[in-house]
Amino acid sequence: MTDEQHLPAYPIRAYQLIPDPNQPTVVALAIETDQGHSLFLATRQILEDLGRDLLDRAAKMPAKTSANTTPESK
Repeated sequence: MTDEQHLPAYPIRAYQLIPDPNQPTVVALAIETDQGHSLFLATRQILEDLGRDLLDRAAKMPAKTSANTTPESK
C-alpha cells in the first residue's frame, strides 16, 4: 500500500505544442505556470485521448458569464 501524496496545483498560464522534426511520432507539450515551465512528450494517441478528455471535462463545467470575463482571459 502506498501513502497518499498531495501535490501542489498551479493555474496554467499558457501552453505550446512543439513538434520535433527529428522525432515525428512525438510532440513536446510545454505548460507554463507562475512557478515556471514543464515539458512533457506525448504520442499521437496520448494527444487524441487528452483532447477528448479535455473536451468532455469542459462540457461538464459551467459556461463563463460575461461578468467573469476579463481582457486577460480571452
